[in-house]
Amino acid sequence: MSAVVGHCTADAAGTVTFELAGAREAAGTELVLRRRGGTTPADEVRLPLTGPRAVLDRATPLAEGRWDIVHVAEAGDHDAQPVRPGTRDVRALVDRVPGAGPVTVRVPYPTADGRLALRCWVRAPHAEAGAIDLADGAMTLRGVLYGAEAGDGAGVEARRNASRDAGSGTAVAPRTHRVPLTGGADGAFSFTLPYEELAEPAMTARQLWDLWLLPGHGADPVRLSRILDDVWDRKSIHVYPAYRADGWLAAPCYSADNNLHVRLDPRD
Repeated sequence: MSAVVGHCTADAAGTVTFELAGAREAAGTELVLRRRGGTTPADEVRLPLTGPRAVLDRATPLAEGRWDIVHVAEAGDHDAQPVRPGTRDVRALVDRVPGAGPVTVRVPYPTADGRLALRCWVRAPHAEAGAIDLADGAMTLRGVLYGAEAGDGAGVEARRNASRDAGSGTAVAPRTHRVPLTGGADGAFSFTLPYEELAEPAMTARQLWDLWLLPGHGADPVRLSRILDDVWDRKSIHVYPAYRADGWLAAPCYSADNNLHVRLDPRD
């Protein structure tokens, strides 16, 4: 059976249109999306094919995560074929401004083993990280907060999660450090985080600090991330220079899920 190739177009509202080359055109054929690690009926979405086309409408709910895409013929799941990536028109996702409601992002992408998949984010509220300036042993970030307003007591909290530290070997008590947030019009915000406040006198292993925006007193924290474009994994794309101190190095970095961190490493 010939490979099925998926050409897709994503719009800013969240609709993704798939044009399938090599798909069997018969009654009952479907394009199936399956969320990795999912175990509930909601973790599988079936899209009927009209000719070679299937449409994932923006109103179709998809949980946050990575969704694998397969073509299923009328005979059933045993005929499922992975869809190979074709052309991907994702220009509409660049520098998009979300509307009201949860911030929903859907980015089609090629997997490392040559399959077509979809990366989805659903955030409500959402703190979009923007430009990062590096100077004087600190990072200053400008961003936009959607779905909430910064008020009295707003700040950004760096949280060290010991389970994410590399090579620690022993249990480490969680630590936090908070800096004030400066708010502006239309959800704009900025903050400055000095690295020295995070570093310990004797660094022996890598530390990763998660960054959370706290809109105000008693408000739920909002994870800082950068998702409003066409980049599905910016871990190796956005690489920032490290600040070199006595005994340690520090730099902002993104995870494979586009969440923002500060990374500290020991320095000989």
